[in-house]
Amino acid sequence: MPGYHNIGIVHHGLLTEAEELAKQLAAIYGKGRKWWLATQDTLGECQENLNSSDLIITIGGDGTILRGVHVAASRDIPVLGVNMGRVGFMSDIESKDAINEIGWYLEGNARIERRYMLSATIQGRESQPIISLNDVTVARGSIVRVIEVSTVVDGVHLATYRGDGVVVSTATGSTGYTLGLGGPVMDPVSRDFLVKPIATHMSQFGGAILQASSTVELTVQSEENATLNADGFIDLSLADGETVVISQAGNYASFLRRKPAAEFWGDLSRRLGLRKGPLKSPRRHGL
Repeated sequence: MPGYHNIGIVHHGLLTEAEELAKQLAAIYGKGRKWWLATQDTLGECQENLNSSDLIITIGGDGTILRGVHVAASRDIPVLGVNMGRVGFMSDIESKDAINEIGWYLEGNARIERRYMLSATIQGRESQPIISLNDVTVARGSIVRVIEVSTVVDGVHLATYRGDGVVVSTATGSTGYTLGLGGPVMDPVSRDFLVKPIATHMSQFGGAILQASSTVELTVQSEENATLNADGFIDLSLADGETVVISQAGNYASFLRRKPAAEFWGDLSRRLGLRKGPLKSPRRHGL
């Protein structure tokens, strides 16, 4: 039978209504399907369930989706986001509609949308690459003091930013942190990525959009430790002189989508409250 039959629900651990909705969905759509439930903090205990799953449903905000994506992407499991947050750019269903609409997705009707991710490594350290769907940030630590971040793109020095740090963002992340910094919104399925300084004397610089094959090197120049943050919940300390190397990851996140891809721009306008005037036909000019 087509569709999804081994389903995990990752819900926000501090939202009682998220847990209640998760239990309701498992009860209503449980026949003929295997379900398991976890919070974003207990996912590490669910390896066996994850390895046999064919769909992850997240209930919460974009932060909950990011936690789900981090365990789903490496296993090529699609993610369906149910939004209980304020904006929810990555979600496809609002929580109030989930009970009525989720069956359509479980039957395998949705299209799959791929979102490209970043891979970050720290030169000189033997560790697994850090994979990020939204962004990788090199920023000052807890001490309020500016840092300098030397930014090199494909072996060419772009700039040395003096301020709070630098963000390297995917197209998905362009509706997150970098949007608040004045960066552009990119088409969500674009493989390109964005470099944007944080609170520098060059803040008016809109950033640089790089092609998918590019590599970015961020070198910290600071008397105090700096921080590498990925997707808002992975944090590592960086010492003066350390370099973070960022490029496109080999894997990607998969999302279930109901609407055509072009509807992203209408959703963006609605969620950001952008004013839209009356639609006018383009003026035609004579030859």
